[in-house]
Amino acid sequence: MKTNTESGFPKLKNEALREKLCQLISEFQIAYIFYHPGKTREPSHITIITSEPGQVERIESRKWIRNSRNESNTLFHVIFQGKMNFEYRTGNPFMACYCRRSAIIYQNPKTEECPETDWASFKKRFKRYRECYYHDRDILLSEANRFHSRGSLTGMFLSYLDIYEYIIRFLEFLCIGHAFDSTDLHERIKQLAHFVPRIDGVFVKKSGKEYYLVSELEKAKEVAENGDEVQLNESLFESIVEAELQLHKLVSGRFSVLKKQLKSDVLIQKSTVDPDSSTEDKELSSIISKVLEIHEVEEIYLFYQSQNDYTTTYFLLLIGTGLGTEILNQILQSVKAKSEGKLEVVLIGHTRIWIQTNLFYHQAFFKKVIVPENFRYQSNKNHPAIHWENPYTPEYPDLDHYYISSIKLAAQYFVLRDTAESENYEGLGDLFARAVLRILRTFIYSKLSYLPHYLPAFSLWKLCVYAEPKLEKMEFLFEKCSGGNFFTELGNYNRFYHGISLLTTDKLTVMDEILRLLVERLEVSSTNIKDMSRSPFLTDSKMRNDL
Repeated sequence: MKTNTESGFPKLKNEALREKLCQLISEFQIAYIFYHPGKTREPSHITIITSEPGQVERIESRKWIRNSRNESNTLFHVIFQGKMNFEYRTGNPFMACYCRRSAIIYQNPKTEECPETDWASFKKRFKRYRECYYHDRDILLSEANRFHSRGSLTGMFLSYLDIYEYIIRFLEFLCIGHAFDSTDLHERIKQLAHFVPRIDGVFVKKSGKEYYLVSELEKAKEVAENGDEVQLNESLFESIVEAELQLHKLVSGRFSVLKKQLKSDVLIQKSTVDPDSSTEDKELSSIISKVLEIHEVEEIYLFYQSQNDYTTTYFLLLIGTGLGTEILNQILQSVKAKSEGKLEVVLIGHTRIWIQTNLFYHQAFFKKVIVPENFRYQSNKNHPAIHWENPYTPEYPDLDHYYISSIKLAAQYFVLRDTAESENYEGLGDLFARAVLRILRTFIYSKLSYLPHYLPAFSLWKLCVYAEPKLEKMEFLFEKCSGGNFFTELGNYNRFYHGISLLTTDKLTVMDEILRLLVERLEVSSTNIKDMSRSPFLTDSKMRNDL
């Protein structure tokens, strides 16, 4: 079947796209253009075959081709004709599925007929091609395992880097039609994400241009030259292996999809329709809706829930960008106002890469929060899992620093309390509030292996009670001190205020008792950490079991 530009590509409904393809044909030596319409929610595919190898990059660089997935839900594949023929002969099923005669919407009159492929004629080539992949992967894995068994961390890291590159190259051939061998691995993964969105679920992004796990493996190149393996994080071994397995599953899945497509002679895509989610509690659903109304997030985890006679409190981890104190406070106040005080939230918000790069401090906490049973929301299905470190030993960097600063500020309060002039209470409220907030934050760190950002006083207190439930018995003192406004007052004292103190002797007596009890609990918790740190067998299994 020979089709020329006069046909105007009748199969394409997008007029702007038809015009651009006609312009492309007039500028370049195009041999074929193949079109596969997309199924529901799936992109269409247009494969452009050029007669000259140097034209591939020039065509791919066109802005309308680079942005086509977002603008027209169309994926473009640009391949040199000689490469298409070679890959077809070797058994690459991409060529057999996407470069077949029945899919042609343009063919240069000077170009030979394109073969019409069916499963029976292509089966042997397909099996050889697939077995070549499995065979070479097994050899590469054996080499990596040999380095690992001999304790060569550098060799093992470099081997897995080779394995990643090998699998990525196969994914490029199976999903795009050709490999980008001259491009660095980070960029290749990023490009593949347009064609294989699930690859985003394999690697945590370090930045807009790099992936954390790949960067860690690449450190081995420098280590191979200077011999200093201390730069390499051996605790990431299990995550490295898991990522390789996920990449391998993408290749295996792609082989299966293309095989089915060849057998049925229609483009078959795996369903991307999510199963019906379980019926959520109405309160939690309304909270999640409010969160998303104020600020888009990637994932939400519910890791605890408490209730008293008046209020239900939900403890949520939000993963996403831009989750600063201002946004979290806005969500907190909005939820409380909408529910008329019946619902409250304790919010922790971080970016995924922040969690990944701070595992040294916080893995014991986050690994028990980010689990399937706590999962409540995701913006899409392709967010990567955290690359957990194993083995892992909880560390408490700077705990002594936070402990000393908290204890000293509390002591300063009592010094002023003992030496203040009669009825001159100026500064006592400020010292009390700041000492309490420092103690709460340090207590959370010592109990949960998590140092929160500067959260509201209410949230810090709730995390303390979550870490040690019996602290809740202290809340009658808060009521005695300030009625229902204890945490509001703490927040007010931490803002500039130019006025005369309204503290009374009775209120100061309660404040003294609150601060002494908090100092006592912090001293006990910090002492326990110091005792644990002396044990050479400290592991994350010794962390709080009911986290």
